[in-house]
Amino acid sequence: MQNRLREALADGEFVVSCELVAGRGAREEHQQREVEEALRIAATGRVQAISITDNPGGNPALLADALAREFADAGVTPLVHMTCKDRNRNQLQSQFYALARQGIENLLVMTGDYPSSGWGGQARPVFDLDPVQLLQMITEMNAGLAQQTPRGSVTEQPTAFFAGAVASPFKWTEAETLLQYLKLEKKLAAGAQFIISQVGYDARKMAELLEYLRQRRLDVPVIANVFVLGAGAGRLMHRGDFPGCYVSDELLGVLEAEAAAEDKGREAKLLRAARMVAIARGQGYQGVHLGGMGLTAEVISQILAQADELKDGWQDWASELSYGQPGGFYLFAEDGSPAPRNEAARGRRIFSGYGLSRCFHYWVLTKGKRGYKPLSAVMDARERARGRNRHHGLEHLAKVALYGCRDCGDCGLETCVYSCPMSQCPKCQRNGPCGGSREGFCEVYPGERYCIWYKAYHRLKRYGQLEQLSAWITEPNDWGLEATSGWSNYTHERDNAAKRLYLSKRADEPPG
Repeated sequence: MQNRLREALADGEFVVSCELVAGRGAREEHQQREVEEALRIAATGRVQAISITDNPGGNPALLADALAREFADAGVTPLVHMTCKDRNRNQLQSQFYALARQGIENLLVMTGDYPSSGWGGQARPVFDLDPVQLLQMITEMNAGLAQQTPRGSVTEQPTAFFAGAVASPFKWTEAETLLQYLKLEKKLAAGAQFIISQVGYDARKMAELLEYLRQRRLDVPVIANVFVLGAGAGRLMHRGDFPGCYVSDELLGVLEAEAAAEDKGREAKLLRAARMVAIARGQGYQGVHLGGMGLTAEVISQILAQADELKDGWQDWASELSYGQPGGFYLFAEDGSPAPRNEAARGRRIFSGYGLSRCFHYWVLTKGKRGYKPLSAVMDARERARGRNRHHGLEHLAKVALYGCRDCGDCGLETCVYSCPMSQCPKCQRNGPCGGSREGFCEVYPGERYCIWYKAYHRLKRYGQLEQLSAWITEPNDWGLEATSGWSNYTHERDNAAKRLYLSKRADEPPG
């Protein structure tokens, strides 16, 4: 089957993808209407791919694979969203086998929304892999995945996936902004072949994403997310109900005023979307990803036709599309120079226990320091005497008291700068934050818990060691080590610290 998305990006065309939000049920009327409308949108000839969401909002929905096969059979190029929240790595790999067998190539990899519902109560989140690790898996499958079997190593047939990732430039603290860019670099190192931005309404932030990639000499197609925004969705984004999507007080006021018009703001929101398409094209984006409630073929055609008419005045529209957060952080000053990075941490809780943890790690867990050799000797002796699966109550008790340890055995404390990713991050992110944090707080516990990566940034910044944030990619948690001693696994080089993928940096190019 022809992959119009991959071919158009390779040819340098300005591409358009349109999002279909899969809902509950298999053959319900609403599902059929959505599919029929998606086919009509594709038939306009202006859209290179129809993207299909994966359990949006953390709710169960029709599996994207099924709709992707229907679209492919109809000659429409699908873009399947692939999130990490509901499947472990084996199920994800099985799903990739199924997609490859059906000839479905395009994937959009992301963390995914935290589960919010489920049969019999809220579903248990999985988050076995993060997007960086999932992209690594896809890259290895494309190269021909090597598997160990009882008969030795076997290399599978290479797949042909075209995998993209999401970037979140619309953050308003220094820590969250820099962390999103550093995680983006890890996604690219792991094999992301294109990028789609998160939802936001600030042309300056849109331009910063492209400028960052240009200055870092990272050559990758970037597609701008254009959500056709009305007052209803705007209220939800303003409230934080759509994690990662930002609507300012000023923009919400504009939306409320538009909704009072006779057409309930329809023409105004379509014009804004058309201007955003024109801005994206003018800034140098290689396409747009159109989303929103109730999109039809007529609506898409109107937006794209208006964008064509407005393209020569895109700089005027860019100056108007400036709904950022008052006092929010930008990577670059308005004259294009790097902005000062003088953000202070917001509370003492961010540093609670870190000094003790840092001291212990330096003197006891750092090879060559005076405490490492005795620790290694004790771990070796205990393992010889009682085996790997021995009780390790004192170690576990101390970690529970300090970090809420879940006894995974593959400790991520150093990677996450002494916040436990298993107990303190609901999405267990080991390679950087998800896109849902807001004002430094966790998406799942807004105003209550700081994002562990926000804490990590300020902890390392205090000691002038921010380069650690982008120094390596952390491998997935090895669940074969669960309920075993993390110290012993560390000194015997069985844990993630021994498997890190270190990222090379040019001497003249500090991270971020």
